[in-house]
Amino acid sequence: MSPGRRALLLLLCLGLLACGRTAAPAPDLIVVNGLVWTGDRDRPEAEALAIRDGRIVAVGTTDTMRAMASPATRVIDVQGRRVVPGFNDAHWHLPLRRPIDLSGAGTVQEIQRRLATARAGGTSAEWVLGRGWGPTDFPGREPHRRVLDADFPARPVLLTDRDGHQVLVNGHVLALAGITRDTPDPPNGRIVRDATGEPTGLLQEAAMALAQRLLPAVTPDEADEAVLGELQQAAAFGLTSVQDASASDAGGLRVAAYQRAARAGTLPIRVRASMPFEKGVTEQRLAELIRLRDAHQDGWLSFGIVKGMLDGTVDAHTAAMLEPFADRPTESGLPMWDQASLNATVAAYDKAGLQVQLHAVGDRAVRMALDAYAHAARVNGTSGRRHRIEHVEVASAADLPRFRQLGVIASTQAMFASPDAVTLGNFAPALGPARASRADAFALFDEAGASQAFGSDYPVFTMEAMRGIHAAVTRQLPDGTPVGGWYPRNRIDVATALRHYTAGAAYASRDDHEKGTLAPGRMADFVVLSEDVLAIAPERLWAVKAMVTVVGGAVRWGPQGG
Repeated sequence: MSPGRRALLLLLCLGLLACGRTAAPAPDLIVVNGLVWTGDRDRPEAEALAIRDGRIVAVGTTDTMRAMASPATRVIDVQGRRVVPGFNDAHWHLPLRRPIDLSGAGTVQEIQRRLATARAGGTSAEWVLGRGWGPTDFPGREPHRRVLDADFPARPVLLTDRDGHQVLVNGHVLALAGITRDTPDPPNGRIVRDATGEPTGLLQEAAMALAQRLLPAVTPDEADEAVLGELQQAAAFGLTSVQDASASDAGGLRVAAYQRAARAGTLPIRVRASMPFEKGVTEQRLAELIRLRDAHQDGWLSFGIVKGMLDGTVDAHTAAMLEPFADRPTESGLPMWDQASLNATVAAYDKAGLQVQLHAVGDRAVRMALDAYAHAARVNGTSGRRHRIEHVEVASAADLPRFRQLGVIASTQAMFASPDAVTLGNFAPALGPARASRADAFALFDEAGASQAFGSDYPVFTMEAMRGIHAAVTRQLPDGTPVGGWYPRNRIDVATALRHYTAGAAYASRDDHEKGTLAPGRMADFVVLSEDVLAIAPERLWAVKAMVTVVGGAVRWGPQGG
């Protein structure tokens, strides 16, 4: 080809490309006049976004985005407010019941006061359900059924602690369940007894099921209502994704409700749902889980992860510890697996290509999880599975580097650093100063180079992401106590906390290529905040609200359409 013909062809191609650019469809939505924190290291700050078909097509200046718009393009002027990627709660639970809120009660008398309305109404067969109490609400940190029996002598009462790992029931429930001084503790559970051997009404871990199995069944309609109600509330807090750590239940109600909402197109935000991690899992079951994962690929409802329990909680003294609890020197927790069985089970899921998340609070349980992941990688020759450890509240300093070495994600909960009465009055004394000083220490994971994902463990704590960010950054309560923060050396900065709640959580759910940052090609999931969280005093972070929440380019919360 002659040089002249080659030049003519080049000019023709450039003209066609220019025409193609001109002919590109206009955005459906543009967001202008913002302080956009993209989370994208290549372009961390911008003024505006352009969205088409649920995805970001451009990030840049307000003038550039306005020039792309057509008369049909919707414009949201955020008037100088801070815009960040949508919050992604990496550890969340869908409650199917609505119990009486007992959080922050502080005393037995306050618990009784909150239950008074239930005492006045209802039939003798109707259950009185509550949730949120802590050990420090009771004298001597010892919950006992006597505080319930006087007011409810013949009506079933079941009160779940805030962590969801122990319940207090009245004498009537003990009788209905057939629990007596001769009832043995179930595997991985404990029936707490007094000095004479009589059950106190406190049932821990697997023993909770002895009473919970008596509860009336939740209906599909109630499950549907819970899905839509809880997820809409999540959108109001700026959440655009949640990762349900306990989606499976005996009746399959949660999964079925999620699937109905997904088919109907009524999910307000995105959901990733875990399934049970089962000892002796069969090839048939693994194939079922893979089919379930592969059947949901539209970005709204996803599977492909299993969740197991290795121990309990520090507050219940059921977390598996390497050394005894400081306030109970004869106890070191309740490990729920032996290492050989755990290794074999993790390896089976790993080989099938499924992601594993293991609840491990105490340092012994955390080490067991890391050892199991190392075993699976070794025997299967696998890597990059992004297996996770949930909570990791008290990890041994010697184990911190292993998270990066093994590629294991630390799925931590920002609000766990909130130094409330239960944390200071029960959690910290149980650990003793040395271990408490490295508990919920998010900075230590960052310094060790671990991938970290933030969640709330809702309904253990509020799912309001800004409350969690405040706790992680200040390690104080909203009233500014304790002065200086609870072990302030473990604080992190706001940008880091944002990253853990966005890109970090997306990495943990294996979809960081789709969301977690605001860049062209990514899902248009973002939130407009009431204040500039990168400029205000950290002490004010807890009060920042979501003004507008956008998921897939559609406003799910806010005055522009929520």
